[in-house]
Amino acid sequence: MAELSEQHSSGQNSSRVNPANLAVGAVMALAMTAGRGPVARAIVAEAGLAAGDRAADIGCGPGTAVRLAAASGVPVTGVDPSPAALSLARMFTRRNAAEVAWLQGRAEHLPLPDAAVTVAWSISSVHHWADPAAGIAELGRVLAPGGRVLLAERLTKPGARGLAAHGSTRERSEEVARDLTSAGFSDVRSHDLAAGRRTYVVIRAQRPG
Repeated sequence: MAELSEQHSSGQNSSRVNPANLAVGAVMALAMTAGRGPVARAIVAEAGLAAGDRAADIGCGPGTAVRLAAASGVPVTGVDPSPAALSLARMFTRRNAAEVAWLQGRAEHLPLPDAAVTVAWSISSVHHWADPAAGIAELGRVLAPGGRVLLAERLTKPGARGLAAHGSTRERSEEVARDLTSAGFSDVRSHDLAAGRRTYVVIRAQRPG
C-alpha cells in the first residue's frame, strides 16, 4: 500500500515551501506531539486492526498514531496538509518501516485511490477541515465497502476561545454524526474517551458493504 500511495501522490508536493512557514509548522507539529500518545494509543486500539486491514490517518501530524498502527503489522498512510509535520513524521519513523507512507493532502481532497483503505481515523483534525461535508464524502470514497472510520475530537465548552476552543463541542459532534448518516454511513455512534488529562468525543461509523 505504501508504494501505491507514494505513486498516487507524485507531483503533489512540487511547489516550493517557504522556509519561514516550514519553521513555524515544525514548532506547531512538535507541540502536537506533546500529549498525543494517550489518545493515539486509544484510537488505534479502538480501530481493531487485523490482518488484511489497510489504514489511513487523516491529519496525522507528526505521525504518532501511524507508527503505533504500523507496529501491529498493517500498512498505514499518514495524510497531512503540513510539509513540516510530514518532515517530522518521516524523521521520527524508522527508515525500514516499509508499511508506512506519508502524503501531503487535505481531508477535502485525499490523495488516495477509491476504496484504498479499510479503516481511517482522524484525531483532533476535523475542527480544522474547511469543508467537513467534503471531508466526510472523501472518507466514503477512499474506504472500501464495510470500512470503518473513527473521528476523535477533544471535548470543548461552548463559547471557549483560543487554544481552549481547539476541539469540538457536544453539539458540534452531534452535527458531525448526523453528517455521516446523511452521507450514507451506517452504525454511526459516539462515546466519550478519557485519554491522559483530556476528554475526547469519538464518533464511529461504517461504510455499508
